Amino acid sequence: MKWVGFISALEAGLVVLCGVPMASANTNTVPGWTVTKTTAQGQDVETCVATWNNAGPNYEINIDTLGGLLTLTVSSPTFDEEKREEIVSLAKAGVGKLRRPARAADRTYSITIDNEVGDLLEKEGPLILTVKGTDYSISLANIPFAIDALQRCVGEPSKAELAAKHEQSFSVPNGWESVDVAAGCAALLKGDEVDTYVTVNNNDQVLLIAGRKTWNFWGQKIDLTLQIDTQAPLSLGGWQWSNLVLVLLPDNRDVAALRKASALRWHFPTGEYSSKLHDVGSALDAAAACTKEKRLSTPH
Repeated sequence: MKWVGFISALEAGLVVLCGVPMASANTNTVPGWTVTKTTAQGQDVETCVATWNNAGPNYEINIDTLGGLLTLTVSSPTFDEEKREEIVSLAKAGVGKLRRPARAADRTYSITIDNEVGDLLEKEGPLILTVKGTDYSISLANIPFAIDALQRCVGEPSKAELAAKHEQSFSVPNGWESVDVAAGCAALLKGDEVDTYVTVNNNDQVLLIAGRKTWNFWGQKIDLTLQIDTQAPLSLGGWQWSNLVLVLLPDNRDVAALRKASALRWHFPTGEYSSKLHDVGSALDAAAACTKEKRLSTPH
């Protein structure tokens, strides 16, 4: 499982909270799809949407991207209007079903496109979306080209370009992985309950991120509790988006504790999760150095 664009997700979250209006401009067309840039005025992160033009009267199909985070949205007059989260299944002929949480509201289901969902969508044949035991068959085509066009629209590398880049972009401690995104770099340590990312934002504040494959959040602020090793729990505000929870640590004492941490315990409104850590300070230093170098090399 791989997440990209999470720094952009935080920036976009702040934009959403400020209520900045959206500006649309048609940028590209793939056979059967129309790709439109929907970046907010004054917003650093790019957002685009690809609309399937052949959905007919029963469905509206879009793939949205926010700084590299991809979401499939399916709307139908047969879906409920109630706002909630629900588990749905996605399948294609000859491919096993994938169960994923979906955000549901206003007759629209939104599903995060992770690597497995992306691979399924790119296979031939109609998409079978199962909601509450009912199968909906949706004919789609040229999805790989639509996703590549979306990635170009927001300035992210295409899937082929990512696949061609096998080497890590910067050196991290054993067990950690380097993650290279448009806005910077992060170090990732995968865990049994949650994955942990560390990086810095544009103000060089430490950004701590928890990720979990089965999450699919609405973009909004939340209150949470974070315990670093055996220290007293910290009451913090965070931002949840898709399958990530992002927290800024502006207090140097909290950063110092994180650098030496061997365990984290998160308490969210949805439950408690823990992760084991090692070499956090070295991983954070590597991600910060990479982010600053990319910032200096990026034209303004």
